[in-house]
Amino acid sequence: MFLQNISRFISNYRYEQATVESITTVKAAFLDFFGVTYRGVSEEASKIAYNTVEEIFFGISNLNLNATVIGKNVKTDILSAAFLNAVSAHVLELDDGHRGAQIHLGAVIFPTALAISESYNLSGREFLEGVMVGYEVGILLGKIVNPEHRNKGFHTTGTIGTFIAGAVASKLLDLNEEQTLNALGLCGTQAAGLLESDHGGSMGKALHAGKAAYNGLLSALLARNGFTGSDTIFEGNEGFLKTMVFDNTDYTMENFSLEDALKDVGKVRVRDIYFKKYPFCRHIHSSIDTALKLKASIGDEYTHIENVAVKTYEIAAEHNNFNPKNMEELKQSLPYAVAISLVVGEVSVDRLNQLIDYGLLENYSTVDVVNSIKEIASKMVVLSDDKLNELYPDKRPSNVVIKLDESFRNGIFQNITMLPKGDFENPFQLRELIDKFKLLNPIYDVKNLTVIDSLEEYSMGYVVKKLNGR
Repeated sequence: MFLQNISRFISNYRYEQATVESITTVKAAFLDFFGVTYRGVSEEASKIAYNTVEEIFFGISNLNLNATVIGKNVKTDILSAAFLNAVSAHVLELDDGHRGAQIHLGAVIFPTALAISESYNLSGREFLEGVMVGYEVGILLGKIVNPEHRNKGFHTTGTIGTFIAGAVASKLLDLNEEQTLNALGLCGTQAAGLLESDHGGSMGKALHAGKAAYNGLLSALLARNGFTGSDTIFEGNEGFLKTMVFDNTDYTMENFSLEDALKDVGKVRVRDIYFKKYPFCRHIHSSIDTALKLKASIGDEYTHIENVAVKTYEIAAEHNNFNPKNMEELKQSLPYAVAISLVVGEVSVDRLNQLIDYGLLENYSTVDVVNSIKEIASKMVVLSDDKLNELYPDKRPSNVVIKLDESFRNGIFQNITMLPKGDFENPFQLRELIDKFKLLNPIYDVKNLTVIDSLEEYSMGYVVKKLNGR
């Protein structure tokens, strides 16, 4: 059975199996996660989640088994800590992901691993084992179910993310193969997350990451105590694949082989994850990169832009909200992302917050820069290009064309980006990740981050204290 093989891999996985490249990558991912989460805890969705958990669980957390809420420097029960840190990790739209698996990984993996590792004071090596298992299982399952799963409207970070958290928790709680199988079975029946939450401009997308971490950890704790889950929850007649991925006519053992998929267990290249530079949906990043290249050419002459055409692949083109009403909708708006890039030349959390304060999301503003952004967005067309669509998902192409008016040479400028900054083929350097961290958290002492370099040498209780400046 499929999950039995996955469970065997999780149970038997050891730190020594990881390549140096993979360990280096997950350490970079941990640094990136911590910076994004440390800043994300200040966002409204994170505050609401924290206050809600405090309201529900105040006075009843197990003081002998608790974990830190990043950025708050307080502790709560391990389930709530995993939930809260996952919400904060995903809320900024700056967390890592994987192109082929179409999933955000670190926002689920690290909150789950930290909650357990700190609570039980596990070693850094054990922590990294759990993290590696999470990336391996998450990328594998994500690639199995997508693009069909995503095309049905499911948010893979919430659905497959639950399996990921269950895998991480099972490894770190030292569950045996049978217990792990039960845990994954319980994960499958709790897996949830609809993209309408995202495109509808709500905070639900961040909730998906929180619930994935919470439900995956809960599943492992239940399984450790003898609670059973279906061992066919993934491939069964009424299981995950048949109900949430394939149509009945598409799902047969003849045209879909889990045996072929299992050949990749333990062989996933963690290095292929991407890191994000801009607080927008990943499908928009190529358009931002291209617009910033054009900004370098036209400088501050954006007032002479007559019209803009963005040609990209279909899923990216669907992010065509020309009238975002809140921050959540803004992060999914390709027209506004491109317009901001062409006018401001900077796409950061602080700059977005400033533009919103200036009336970016209001019907009226007295600030010229904001009005210029709105005007350029109104002159924009977003097109799904068949040739570019054929390149997805191996590439994420975006071709931006701007036409200037007669007073500025009546020129046409265009550029194309095939893969956005942060993908393996167009990678961040470590210093760029640290720069991203400092931009998000300017008063944080980045010297504390050096503990991540030698994570294997410490207990995770010490690592968390060091990262929190204690």
